Amino acid sequence: MSIEKMGKLLTILAAATFLFACASKSKVEEKAVEPVKEVAAPVEPVETAEEAAIRMNNEARAAAGTVVYFDLDDDVVSEQGKKALEAHAWFLSQTANASTVVTVAGHCDERGTPAYNLALGERRAKSVAQVLMSYGVSASQIKTVSHGEEMPAVEGHDESAWSKNRRAALDYAE
Repeated sequence: MSIEKMGKLLTILAAATFLFACASKSKVEEKAVEPVKEVAAPVEPVETAEEAAIRMNNEARAAAGTVVYFDLDDDVVSEQGKKALEAHAWFLSQTANASTVVTVAGHCDERGTPAYNLALGERRAKSVAQVLMSYGVSASQIKTVSHGEEMPAVEGHDESAWSKNRRAALDYAE
């Protein structure tokens, strides 16, 4: 056999081996692939502008409290008191709260006569009511009452106790 014929034979064998190798199926078992399940992260509800305003007002009213303090023999609401009342007024002036009634109770310290303290407590309650109405609260939503010196917040006979008793308290419980 000539070298030339042997070269052709080897080329044909190499080509045939290559074709057979490519044509054979792999014996590796194919695994069944499970579909990927997407797990959606819980979506937090989006807060509307109205809900945000209500939430912020609730926080402001909680921070402001329900008590306005007064100086000795005074019935004028301080600037700090007006800021506290502004949050309450916004709440009361909302359409959804049109039937809500707040009672404003005026209080005094123990100094002064009972008659004087009842009158001063009434003036304090009405002063707070006027501020609320100036912020848009309906007069029909506000009740005023005076307790004079009869219901002290703090027992004691010194300025630290008296300063806590000179107050007007808002009460939404009806």
